[in-house]
Amino acid sequence: MQTVKKRILVETDYVGANVSCIAAERGLVFVDSPFLPKDGLKWAELTRERTGKDIAYVINTDHHYDHVMGNVFLTENVICHTTAAKGMDYLRNKPVLKEVIKEAFPEVLPKYESEIDQLSIVSPHIAFERTLTLDMGDATIVLEFVGGHSPATIMIYLAEERVLFTGDNVEGQFPYFGQAHFGKWKEALEKMLSMDIDIVVPGHGPVGGKEMVENYFTFFQELEEEVKDFQRQGLTLDEMAVRSKIINFFPIEEIAAQDLAGSWIGAQYKSAAKAVLEEG
Repeated sequence: MQTVKKRILVETDYVGANVSCIAAERGLVFVDSPFLPKDGLKWAELTRERTGKDIAYVINTDHHYDHVMGNVFLTENVICHTTAAKGMDYLRNKPVLKEVIKEAFPEVLPKYESEIDQLSIVSPHIAFERTLTLDMGDATIVLEFVGGHSPATIMIYLAEERVLFTGDNVEGQFPYFGQAHFGKWKEALEKMLSMDIDIVVPGHGPVGGKEMVENYFTFFQELEEEVKDFQRQGLTLDEMAVRSKIINFFPIEEIAAQDLAGSWIGAQYKSAAKAVLEEG
């Protein structure tokens, strides 16, 4: 756990998404929640001990399971986008939830299946469409829907400290494109670049500065150029994944060329390429 700007606690080492806690005059405001039950319990205990404050809200940057499963260990006062609220309804189907967990973290399910079966997915207390501002006394927290990574992704800006929580629109790794809208994602990054930001807390990976947004925007530009060039050459999506150079923009484990198209990162590249082509 690290401290950012004196009153923001950030944990980047839990399995799943980054989680953060803003200590404000009117209580603690969490950004996303731990994926594993044991981490949710630990995070609630650690933040209360460190700050001596009660929990006011947890804000979810999207509805994906690794951002929302630990809400129940923090508070029922959940805030998210209206589309995320619908997505959480989907996660209440436990066979579906366990299947998506198994796909990404096959080693996790056998260990935590009974706890997941008993886990309650909290219904949001507040759902909003475009923007929402929380006045927490000495902290002004601005929530804004931007989409991109998912149809429910929001960004969160702590005005006093100029800290931006990007959700999974910025990460320290090759992004997941399963529900992505490529054009909206680029627009979200452009908006972030226009903002007054000192610190960026990404959805996954280490905390950094505005250069993280700049790096992601460069990646999106180069990815789009490469895919359109491949299209002009008449390549299939599988051929694009095998011949791509931008696929190595972020460090990845070495994968044989013949296996690349069928790998996880190959699947994300093909999803991204498909989005680029469909959106023109």
